[in-house]
Amino acid sequence: MARSPRVYSDAMTIRERADVGIDYELVRFVRRARAYANEHLEEVHPELDYNTFVILLAIHDSPEGVRASDLVGELFVHKSTISRAVSTLERLGLLSRVTHPKDGRAQLLTVPTDARERIDAFLEASFAWLGDLVADWEPDELQTFARQLSRLNDAAEAQ
Repeated sequence: MARSPRVYSDAMTIRERADVGIDYELVRFVRRARAYANEHLEEVHPELDYNTFVILLAIHDSPEGVRASDLVGELFVHKSTISRAVSTLERLGLLSRVTHPKDGRAQLLTVPTDARERIDAFLEASFAWLGDLVADWEPDELQTFARQLSRLNDAAEAQ
């Protein structure tokens, strides 16, 4: 059920500016995107859950490998969450540990080739799904939307 966005004016208070429907629409879209992902996660692995998949994607996005401790700060999750996810991903064969090339005492988490291929196929399908959603948007609308999302993310990261 869609909610009508509020009309924005310069006279709005800070609270009113934050409540123009942006939060509602962002949450609504994230829920839909998560539902899409959940419907297709079995293509990566039948036992994979969404939260563990998010951590797997962060590892996938670091092709040279990443330390588990770095994921804690990058994903804003507790180290026990990363530890549980790493154990699960190893058990599912979606994660490997390799020795850090510059620090033999440390380990890097990597995604094995066969798992990487399944994740890449999943991502391609997700990009196609998103592309279908905005297929009727004009190029300038897409560019404006991307700039605005970038500005919002930059502001959030600067906090």
